[in-house]
Amino acid sequence: MGVGLPAPPAVLLALLSPMSEEARISTGDKGHGRTPGSEVSDSGNLAAFVLMNAEERFDIEAINAIDLPALVEEARGDKRLLREVVRKAEELLPRVRAETEDPVLVGAILRSKTLDWFRQSPLDPAWAEVMPVRWGGIFSESRVPGGRLSRKLSYRLTNLINQCVKASGPAAFLRAGFTGLFRGSSATVASMVPFIKGSKRPRLTQPVAQAYLDDLAANSRDGDQPLPLERLSELARRNGSAEVNMTLVELFTQESVHSLTVLDHRFHPNMNALIVRVVPPRAPDEAATYDLVQVNPHVARESGLGDGALIEEAPGAFWERQDLTKKEWLELFRSFEKRKARLDPPPRENTRDLPSYVVLRELLMTDSVARKAFMAVHWKGRPSGLVLLCRLLSEGTFAPDVETDGDYLEAELDHIDKEHGVRRSKDGQWKLGHGWTVAREVAEGNLRSYRARTKSAE
Repeated sequence: MGVGLPAPPAVLLALLSPMSEEARISTGDKGHGRTPGSEVSDSGNLAAFVLMNAEERFDIEAINAIDLPALVEEARGDKRLLREVVRKAEELLPRVRAETEDPVLVGAILRSKTLDWFRQSPLDPAWAEVMPVRWGGIFSESRVPGGRLSRKLSYRLTNLINQCVKASGPAAFLRAGFTGLFRGSSATVASMVPFIKGSKRPRLTQPVAQAYLDDLAANSRDGDQPLPLERLSELARRNGSAEVNMTLVELFTQESVHSLTVLDHRFHPNMNALIVRVVPPRAPDEAATYDLVQVNPHVARESGLGDGALIEEAPGAFWERQDLTKKEWLELFRSFEKRKARLDPPPRENTRDLPSYVVLRELLMTDSVARKAFMAVHWKGRPSGLVLLCRLLSEGTFAPDVETDGDYLEAELDHIDKEHGVRRSKDGQWKLGHGWTVAREVAEGNLRSYRARTKSAE
C-alpha cells in the first residue's frame, strides 16, 4: 500500500489531536499568524507520515522511504506538530519492530519484495538506482562501500522521537502529558510489545534479511538468469555459513540441504519457482555462497525431479552427490543450455575419484548426444582434462594449442587407463574401454596431436 498524495494543510490539521488552551499558549499560538501544520512542504513528508497508522494504513516500505530527519525540519518551530510526530512514531515503532524481528513476519515481507523484484525490476530501468534507497535499512543497517549508509528503520524512528523532543524542549512534552515512549494507541500494537522485549529469534535474522533485500534492490532481473546474492555471501564469510543457513531456514521453506524455496510456483502458477541455492564451500576455510535461481516446474516434472532436487544439481552442489545418474546429467545439460548457463568446475582435490565425475566421464565415452550437450555447457578453466577428452572423442583428433593442454589430456587418459590395469602413456597409446583407443602422434618440432578411434557403434 502506498502513501498516496500529500495531504493539504487542512486535512493534516484535522488529524492532529485537539490542543488544550494551556498547550496552545505554551506553543505561542495566539489564534492568528502561522497556522499549525502550514509547514507541510511540497515533498509531503510530514503529511505522509501523519497519515500512517499501525494497522490499516501501515506500509513499512513507505515509512522507510520517508526522509525522517526532514520531518523535524518541517515541524520545527511548531511544538504541536512536533508532539504529533512523536505520537505517530511511538505508534508505529512497535509494529515496525515486530515486522522486522519476528522471522515469520520477516519471511513474509521478503517473499512480497521478491515478487515485486520478479515482476517490476525488468520493466524499470531505474530499479538499481531507486530501490536501494527505498529498501535500504528496513531490517538492518545497509551500506555501500565508500558510499551511502542507511541505519535500520527502528533506530531512525527512535532517533526521530529524540530529535523532536530536543527541538521542542523536554519540558513542553512533559506538560503535554508524554510519560515515555512506545505508547501505542491500539490493543494490537500493545500486544506486540512483549515480543519486542523478550522473544527468542535467530541471531542473524535482521542482517540476513537486509543482505538478501539489498541484493534484490541492487540488481534487476535478467530473464531466467540466476542472481548471485553477493551481500548474503559476504555475510556468510564474516559470520559463518552455519549461522546464515540456520537463519535462512527460519525465513524460507527448506527443500533440500542446498535449496530453500522463496516463491512456490503452486501459489504463483504463471511464473517459475524462485529458490535460494546454497553452493557449498570448496575448502574448509571458505564459506558457502548463495544465488537466487528460477526453476521451471515443467522441466522438473518431466525430469522426475522436484524443485528442490533439480536445484540441488545446480553449479557446485551436484559434484558432492554419490548417486547422480547418467539420466540426471543429461537433464542438467538441457537445463543449463536452456538458461545459457555453464556448469561450475568440480573440486580440484581428488576430482577424478568423485562418483559424480566418474559417472559423467562414462556418459561422455558412451553417448555422442551427451558429448554434444556437454560441450555447450562445460565449465571454463581447470580442471580441463575431461573437457579436452570430450573434445577429442567428439572430433576424433585433437592438437593442443598450448603444451599444458596435452599434459592435462594425458593425465585424464592415464587415470582411465590405470583403471583397466595398464598404463601405456610412455608408448603414446591408451585403452579407455567401451571400444575406445587413443594414440599420441608427434610431428616435427615435438608437436603433439592425438587421435581417437572406437570399435563400437554408439
